[in-house]
Amino acid sequence: MESPVANIEAQLAIVIGLVNSGQSARAMQLCQSLEISHPPHPAVLQLLAVLELQAGAPADARRHVAASLSLRPDHIPTLMLASEVARATGDLPLAARTLQRVVRLAPEHVSAWFQLALVQQDLQQLEAAVASLRSLLRLAPERVDAEVNLGIVLQERGQMDEAMRAYGRAYRLRADTFGRIAHALATPRVGRLWLDLNELKVALQTAPA
Repeated sequence: MESPVANIEAQLAIVIGLVNSGQSARAMQLCQSLEISHPPHPAVLQLLAVLELQAGAPADARRHVAASLSLRPDHIPTLMLASEVARATGDLPLAARTLQRVVRLAPEHVSAWFQLALVQQDLQQLEAAVASLRSLLRLAPERVDAEVNLGIVLQERGQMDEAMRAYGRAYRLRADTFGRIAHALATPRVGRLWLDLNELKVALQTAPA
C-alpha cells in the first residue's frame, strides 16, 4: 500500500505538471484538495501561494506562504516567494527582512542580493542598497543590470563621480545599457547635462573603473 508521503509526492508531481502545461486552475483545485485531505505539507502550501499570487490573490498567498515557512523556516525558495508576496501586498519592510534572512542563510544568492537592493531603494534606504549591490557585484561582476542600478542609487545619493564610474563599467561591459544610463542622467537633480550623446558615450567609455 502506498504511504501517505509517497502519495502526496506523486500528487505534487501532477500539480507541477499541470502548472507547467498552463493548467493553473486545475492545479489550484488539486492543491486545495491536498490541503484538505492531508496533514499540512510545506510544498503544497508553497504551491498554493505561487498559484494564488499568479491569480492576483496576494492576501491568500501571504497566508499560505507563512504556513509553509512555519514548517520549514529556512527553505530558500519559499523565503524568496515570501518576499515576492510581501512586495505584492505592499509590505516592503517585510520583504526587506525576508530577503535579509535569505542572504544570511545563503550569502552567495545573487538574485536575493539584487531583489534586496531594489526593495531598499524603494524604501529609500540608499546606503543599504549600495552595500547590497556591491555585495552582488563581488559575487557576479558580469551583472550589468546591477552596475546600472548601482549608478542610479549613487546618483540618487548625489555621488555623481561614483555613479559615472558605475555607469562606465556597465557601458563598457554592454553598450546596449546606454539608453537606460542616458535616461537616468537626464533627471533634473544630476547637475550635468549632455546635449551631445556622443560626448556622453566618450565620458562613459573613459570613466575610471
